[in-house]
Amino acid sequence: MKTSDVTVPAALHEQVAGADPRLVNPDLLPTLVADRRWGAWNFAALWMGMIHSAFGFAVIGGMIATGMSAWQALGVVFAANMIQMGLMALTGRIGSRHGIPFAVWARSAFGSYGANVPAVMRAIVAVGWFGVQSFLGSTAINVLLGTSFSAWHSWDTQYGGVPVNLWLSMVVYWSLNFLLIRHGMETIRRFESWAGPMIFVVMIPLVIWAFRHMSGLGPVFANSSTFPSTGDFLLRGFLPGVALFISASWATMVLNLPDLTRFAKSNKAQLKGLFFGLPLATLVFYGMAAIIVSGTQAATGKVLWNPADVLIAVDNPVISIVGAAAIAIATMSVNLAANIVSPAYDFTNLLPRLLTFKTAASASIVLGFVYMPWKLMENPDTLFSVLNNVGAFIGPATGILIADYYIVRRGHLDVPDLYRANSPYWAHRGYNYWTLGVLFVSTGFCVAGQFVSAIGWAYQYASVFGIILGFGLYFAILPLARRSPIAAAFLPYGDTGTENVDLAILAEIADPAVAASTHSE
Repeated sequence: MKTSDVTVPAALHEQVAGADPRLVNPDLLPTLVADRRWGAWNFAALWMGMIHSAFGFAVIGGMIATGMSAWQALGVVFAANMIQMGLMALTGRIGSRHGIPFAVWARSAFGSYGANVPAVMRAIVAVGWFGVQSFLGSTAINVLLGTSFSAWHSWDTQYGGVPVNLWLSMVVYWSLNFLLIRHGMETIRRFESWAGPMIFVVMIPLVIWAFRHMSGLGPVFANSSTFPSTGDFLLRGFLPGVALFISASWATMVLNLPDLTRFAKSNKAQLKGLFFGLPLATLVFYGMAAIIVSGTQAATGKVLWNPADVLIAVDNPVISIVGAAAIAIATMSVNLAANIVSPAYDFTNLLPRLLTFKTAASASIVLGFVYMPWKLMENPDTLFSVLNNVGAFIGPATGILIADYYIVRRGHLDVPDLYRANSPYWAHRGYNYWTLGVLFVSTGFCVAGQFVSAIGWAYQYASVFGIILGFGLYFAILPLARRSPIAAAFLPYGDTGTENVDLAILAEIADPAVAASTHSE
């Protein structure tokens, strides 16, 4: 970037003068450049907390159960995260450059009102996962309290199929989420900066405990692959495994990453944090997890891929208490960033005159309870079926938005126009019927795969194939769209945005002393 190309807007909040009240409220406005304070460590810590997931344990355990060796399963996890990191590098840039949340960015491709379609579907998925993850966090709280107070186990009378002690644990856990979210994004930044790395601290004594109960790396790593050849593994193990892990982990975060990167000091900062916090930290975390599970199997004869079950099997009060607390905090870390921030902005975008970020986040937390995740967890097939069907919207929407921003708009957006009615982004009465049509067709094709065996692969690989399909169909309709009455919606205009680091560049041009002060901060 040339310094001559750097333009620092007057307060962006003032730049959207003339915004339609149906499209704006203070929480949806672009983050002021000077207020973008998340550095590389904040994002690395964020991802360290987010990689902890009981579902992640189950997925890698499932891979090993299908015949993969532990090393092959870890290779699948690393490859899947590298793919996701590449996609996130593309979508995260929108937040760091333009300071806007995902739901506002989606207006450029889907229309000012049409953006609510992918945004609300993303919110529904997020709230569902919030409920499930919160339930798992509550089980860790239950282990913590049961280990600390012997009388806790006696409160086991069941209501609605759930014992009283677990009900109380859920109330405690949900209340802690309310407490954090009510203090806003700056509190979340501070919380994530220490909550994420904490899970690694507690994993170290568990790894030491595991090595004391086995020789070498134990039975999990001793099991060899059952795939007869490398080619067979790549076709029947590697490719399906990568698609499965993407679906079960961060396919949704690829879409709404701007909700977090809009607070980044620079695009470089969020990219550096992403690289160290996602693929590298995941490889370390799952490697440690596999060693711990291997040690548990050697000590008890049981293969346990649920962290709470492992803590009980360890049978050490100190490790159990500290570990349960760390799991609960880490689960809260992933939930806040991945499953509350996104629906808060998405629902606010739907009803900007009624909802704020905090009220929408609170509503999302309540809705996560209404999902009754303890019932969903009774039948995992139902859980994954519901979330995968809704999640089929995510892949195509991601492909459409990436194609629209990078190929059609060439990285340019007119941010103020995203908040105005009758701008080119408005399209037809607030809806871009071309891109919405692509979304519905591509999503319909992916969903149909679960009913039509000939295209079953489209459903199985929807998280990846959907991106390719949405990307490709978007290009297919471009020649017609550019000759339609809403052709202006497909023209690039605006600028490439501004980062916090750009302020230092301009300050250095104006006054080197000011620049030195800025860099020292």
